[in-house]
Amino acid sequence: MATEGPARRRIQVAEHPRLLKLKEIFNSKFGSIPKFYVRAPGRVNIIGEHIDYCGYSVLPMAVEQDMLIAVEPVKTHTLQLANTNPLYP
Repeated sequence: MATEGPARRRIQVAEHPRLLKLKEIFNSKFGSIPKFYVRAPGRVNIIGEHIDYCGYSVLPMAVEQDMLIAVEPVKTHTLQLANTNPLYP
């Protein structure tokens, strides 16, 4: 089993319009600047979503869509989540 964590890459938020917009929305909703950002690329399984649990192979494929997440650690046991895309209220 690998002991290394996930890959990390430092970037400047001002260089990426999507991150800059997410930073502004985060600040307006929570009143603070995110400590870090996470990007999760989209994927689909051509054969089926759960067929691999049955022991069969799947054919995963990356798609253009992704998810950007702005994060600020909290000391409480309650998380606050907010969707920034008005198409999905």
